Amino acid sequence: MIAVFHANSELQTRLYQVENERELVNLVLASLPQYEIACRVMHSELDIAYAASGGETSWINADLTHIDMQPTPERSTAHGDILVEQESGFMHLVTPSGFIPLVDAIEVNAELRKKSLN
Repeated sequence: MIAVFHANSELQTRLYQVENERELVNLVLASLPQYEIACRVMHSELDIAYAASGGETSWINADLTHIDMQPTPERSTAHGDILVEQESGFMHLVTPSGFIPLVDAIEVNAELRKKSLN
């Protein structure tokens, strides 16, 4: 299962204005509280979960009507949203060119947080 988190509209606007990948990741990590869970896709493949949740993708060849997701998201998954693999906890930032791993963030009770060192 993969949890899909959407950036709020204000953050989405700021994400589209970022000029490079390093700034993008820093902005996302600083803005984790501005993400809300949109849905959970009952599939473990990132590409399929992204496409099933409404993201534009040209590298998927699957009948997405057979993939269960709860609830139906209010909007399509887009640049700047985050996908979380539930089994492993790995997080991936959606970009136009693919996924960027977010190793400094975690999901706790359907909320995204920056990892802290104990």
